[in-house]
Amino acid sequence: MNSSGSIPYTPVNYIFPFPKIRAQGTLAAIGSCFAQDIAMTLLDSGMRGMINPNGILYNPYSINDALQRLECGYTESDFFELNGLWHSWRHHGAFSATSAAEGAANANESAKRFRRVLKKADFFLMTVSTAVVYKHMPERLVVANCHKAPGSEFEQSVLSYDTCRAAMRNACEIIRSYNSKCPIIITLSPVRHNPGDLTTNSLSKARLRAAAADVCAKVDGCAYFPAFEILNDELRDYRFYAEDMLHPSELARKIILERFLDACFIPRAKADYEAAELRRRQSRHIPIAKQEE
Repeated sequence: MNSSGSIPYTPVNYIFPFPKIRAQGTLAAIGSCFAQDIAMTLLDSGMRGMINPNGILYNPYSINDALQRLECGYTESDFFELNGLWHSWRHHGAFSATSAAEGAANANESAKRFRRVLKKADFFLMTVSTAVVYKHMPERLVVANCHKAPGSEFEQSVLSYDTCRAAMRNACEIIRSYNSKCPIIITLSPVRHNPGDLTTNSLSKARLRAAAADVCAKVDGCAYFPAFEILNDELRDYRFYAEDMLHPSELARKIILERFLDACFIPRAKADYEAAELRRRQSRHIPIAKQEE
């Protein structure tokens, strides 16, 4: 039973293994839409920082590739034309542009800004979502985004545990090369990334979770936060999912974020979040009495 003695549930017990992170600090984050949501909420609460130098990324291979290329730079040859826009296989569609030159310039500026933020970050959030990847066969390249290219051009596969672990370990080493002190927090996105094949989805999540455990055990200053377990093992109810039954609902995201703040940050960080949330609700004219509990 829970503390009120009403609804039975299985709580996820978690203790952050490092000193609590200061409020109003600088964050750097990379990964899936779940990482984007969490990080954007923290930025709206008064933190500084930057998310996703290549746009939203889902698999550890692409996350590692994006971090590896922070210093390499992108050229017009990294972009291709499709349906009237120029895209990069290493970037989300947010980086698609009207010309290859514009796309390369935007990609390089984003990498430059992310390097600058990473060097002074107070913590780094990395969220992996899936081990399922798509290789563009003409280029022989694992892509970050398919950009609605014909499906016949891609080969789908599931990254092995060893590949997941190596990609995440190398990503952490790159982060450490820029910032030797900031905590690295790895999370596994609770979003069901392969809804058409839940067996593959479970295999994918299992490999990522096992790889994250190994990396956190072997990289100094690296910890896992159980966002996946909070939604799937503690909340464990479709009322905590959005209408698509794949993504966490607004209430579920709020619960996970508050647990994250309580566990990993000094109390002021949660107070700043609650004040920002109150301002947001007031700006939308939502009566306080109708806030979700």
